[in-house]
Amino acid sequence: MSHPSHKLLVPLAVALAFLPVTRVVAGGCATCEPAAAGPATCEPTVQYVEKTVLCPVWVTETRMCTVTQCRPEVRQCEVTVCKRVMETKEVQRQCTTMVPEMRTRTEQYMTCKPVVREETREYTEMVPVVETRQGTRTVCKMVPEKQKKIVCEDQGHWEERDCGNPCGVCDPCAPVCKCRCWVPNVVQKEIEVTCMKAVQVEEPCTYQVTVCKPVTKTCKVKVCDFERVPATREVCYTVCVPKTYTKTEQVTTCRYVPVKETRSYTVMVPYQVEKPVTVRVCKMEPKTIRVPVCPTTCCCQQVCCKPCRPRCCR
Repeated sequence: MSHPSHKLLVPLAVALAFLPVTRVVAGGCATCEPAAAGPATCEPTVQYVEKTVLCPVWVTETRMCTVTQCRPEVRQCEVTVCKRVMETKEVQRQCTTMVPEMRTRTEQYMTCKPVVREETREYTEMVPVVETRQGTRTVCKMVPEKQKKIVCEDQGHWEERDCGNPCGVCDPCAPVCKCRCWVPNVVQKEIEVTCMKAVQVEEPCTYQVTVCKPVTKTCKVKVCDFERVPATREVCYTVCVPKTYTKTEQVTTCRYVPVKETRSYTVMVPYQVEKPVTVRVCKMEPKTIRVPVCPTTCCCQQVCCKPCRPRCCR
């Protein structure tokens, strides 16, 4: 938090820091034009004087500042509120209700009366009749047919051959046993054989067929017709009749009554408090410096040609 005096010290310190320093030379300025009456070889002597100036210095200080704070405070006040009060009272009302009532009326309507009569009608009847018809049919017959075939015939013969070792059946005294063996001789030859072959043949035949033929006949049937005949009947119906009566009911009403109540509320009360605050302050401290001074007379005991100018004393 900045102090109000801080805003005033800053421009003043900046202005003093940039003040021009004038250098004074005894007997005149080095850059001055030479005096009209003086000699051309006049050399001024520089003289210095000590001066005290104020220099800005920034320091940190702790200052006591007044701060406004708020603290909660509970207060009480009286307010008027409305409370509901329930009241019950008896009220008489007239009500109308619909009461059903049975009534009878006579109605006329048209009814259908059945009338039976006889009619002679013709009808067609299908009568089965057996007929004999002539036709042809396909018959499968077996016909003998001669065919030639090649067969194999064995025209072999028997031979007696030595068996080698005696078998014991033959003569036991014989050194070698003999046996009969069949020697085959297959010969192909062509023979004629008779085979039965199936052949389809058409032949005439007689067959019976049952055919239905139409026959017209007559019969008597009873037919029922309906005739419209007027008739009357008694019909019962219900009619709702309004009926008025008085009924007592209890009605609850709500009434608002003003009541004063004490209520508490909280407010924020401001108060002043001093707190230490650290601020930066610009202070002007004195400082001694040497400043050149321009003398009133030159080395030649004559008045200086011109007064010192700030630009030549930098």
